[in-house]
Amino acid sequence: MVSAGAALLASARKLRADHHVISASPLIVEFDLATLEGRYTRVEDFYVRNHYDVPATGGPASLRIEGEVEKPQSVSPDRLASLPQRKIGTVLECAGDPEQAVSLVSDGVWEGWVLRDVLALAHPLPAGIYLHLSGRDGFSRSVPTDQAMREGFLVTTLNGRPLTRDHGAPWRALFPGLYGMDSVKWLEKITLSSSPLPVVGYTYVEARRGVLGGVEARPLPHVQVKSVITAPAEGAVLRRGPVRVCGLAWSGSGKISSVDISAGEAGKWRPATLDSSASGYDWALWVASVDLRNPGVVELVSKATDSAGNTQPEKRDPQRLDLYAYNVCDRVRCIVV
Repeated sequence: MVSAGAALLASARKLRADHHVISASPLIVEFDLATLEGRYTRVEDFYVRNHYDVPATGGPASLRIEGEVEKPQSVSPDRLASLPQRKIGTVLECAGDPEQAVSLVSDGVWEGWVLRDVLALAHPLPAGIYLHLSGRDGFSRSVPTDQAMREGFLVTTLNGRPLTRDHGAPWRALFPGLYGMDSVKWLEKITLSSSPLPVVGYTYVEARRGVLGGVEARPLPHVQVKSVITAPAEGAVLRRGPVRVCGLAWSGSGKISSVDISAGEAGKWRPATLDSSASGYDWALWVASVDLRNPGVVELVSKATDSAGNTQPEKRDPQRLDLYAYNVCDRVRCIVV
């Protein structure tokens, strides 16, 4: 049997974008944002972050809904086909995504059913204030039910194509604006419960130094506002004069309203031009021109702000002990000749 990681490596010559395989089992593949063509990431290039091995194929496709519901049931594809479908463009980002152009983040057009309509088939009870989402690979996550009702989807296609095995076929959860670990793949069961699943250690939580020396943990927020410089690349040699700087920016709390660029001048920022055609959850493409007149090393810095007023911090909060939701201003050092 050929593993998913081996299959991806064997077919790498067919892929148009640059891939960086971090792990083959479980499969973790980063995407080079600098190779993006257009707005949306091709399915073949979309990042992969699995927690366990991809489950074996075969067996009937059904979704079990149970727990605090009036009518526990297994929902078949035929039953789902009677519900209206919806498309949404959204960034999906791993909570552990680094601040760099090679990242665990991609943007795509997803299609499926609003999770609220799917859950309504089982008639949820008021006591079910959390959803426990369980995938066939053994990975599970808890999401507050009210949040899932507002923002959740059960999706079956990505960029107009059926989901591949690595992306959760036949269906997966999708929560625009939340980090990717909540969008459980190969979803086979949703349990409504009065309490969340227990947290294992400090996995997928925001951990801070407590006032008395301990550690305070709380759930991760929405996807934090972030921008990334995709060109020029780190270490690029640039000629003096006007230089085109471009990149991407996104947020889980609103559309990107501005991106500002600094070119080694402390406190001096210049606005970038945004592509305003993005939807609320898509990333924004941006471009700026900077005039580099002095030879030597220059540090280009990007800073994004979203419509909710959130701005990328220039430094990481020193009280944070975890590495999740990392979103400090992106910095690229180049040489001017």
